[in-house]
Amino acid sequence: MLKISKINKRLEKEKIVILLDAWSSFESLYYLLRESIPKDYGYIQYVYPDETLCSDPLKTKKQFLYLVNTIIKDLEKLNNKKPRSFYMYGQSLGGLFCIIVSDKIKIEKVMLIVPGYNLAEAFWLGESTQKLKNEMIKNFQTTLPELKKCWKQISPDHYFKNKSYDTEFNMILSKNDKVIPIANGKKLIKLLKEENIKNHVSWTHLSHRLEVLKEGIFTEHFKKWISSFK
Repeated sequence: MLKISKINKRLEKEKIVILLDAWSSFESLYYLLRESIPKDYGYIQYVYPDETLCSDPLKTKKQFLYLVNTIIKDLEKLNNKKPRSFYMYGQSLGGLFCIIVSDKIKIEKVMLIVPGYNLAEAFWLGESTQKLKNEMIKNFQTTLPELKKCWKQISPDHYFKNKSYDTEFNMILSKNDKVIPIANGKKLIKLLKEENIKNHVSWTHLSHRLEVLKEGIFTEHFKKWISSFK
């Protein structure tokens, strides 16, 4: 089964921040983010292995759902002990898990760094996943329409139906994103506006990877987001 690591602290607190890192990232990048979380908040960081996203479409789907369901069960367990307020922060692929979870369990606010809208499109067109895509085509004879159908259950655009209508989304998108093509991110903004879901968008000209790195080192945006919690 997929090996998921958890870094957590102060889970007895009523406000909990959930951190989900980017694909092919490294846990230590989030040290400054964790350290900047106020002492009256608890936190959980979920660290998943790179092979969570792989060239086998069905295996990827199974592993994604396992991670999502693990997060949901953890949060429900905390809520059963006493009511909590949850806040989710996700970078790149980590944002996908935030979006799905926020439609399954009440999340007050979500912050997404260089997120996407349709997983299959981002995977098929993004520059970082071309090797996996070619392996998928060779070994599983998959086409993009088939992949969209297979991954519907783990793609953000399949959600925004239930609890996420009451969630506030804050996003930073890059105009020079080639990992998750910017057209994909713009579709997410369009959906949120069409559904009248509260959202705030900031733009950067940094590349996808540099934006992820910058947000992990310079925590001003993260701190400002946390200061907005009621």
